Amino acid sequence: MSIEQYRPRGFSFLPPVVKNLLIINGLFFLATMTFDKVYRIDLADYLGLHFFQSELFKPWQYLTYMFMHADINHIFFNMFALWMFGYALENLWGGKKFLFYYLATGIGAAIIQTIVNYVTF
Repeated sequence: MSIEQYRPRGFSFLPPVVKNLLIINGLFFLATMTFDKVYRIDLADYLGLHFFQSELFKPWQYLTYMFMHADINHIFFNMFALWMFGYALENLWGGKKFLFYYLATGIGAAIIQTIVNYVTF
């Protein structure tokens, strides 16, 4: 056994899962702007989270809504928070655990939002 296996693997300011999530969010934002300007298609109708009794609801929205942002301020502050907290968590937990956490909390928030909307309306 080597002592090297117990040493931290390093601390990265932009670990791979956070970097890829930032890129995916940026691509979704650019696609949303492009589709709206060029094709007059609102991707929020297809990828944003809608109430399950709405005609716009699709099951994949529980995942895709996490990557949709309304404007430049929305995406900037969300991506800043993702970087600020995400790099620390990914460096501590590793990429797989952090990605599971990111997806589980995002899908869990969508389910809670759906329940609250159902009870409210």
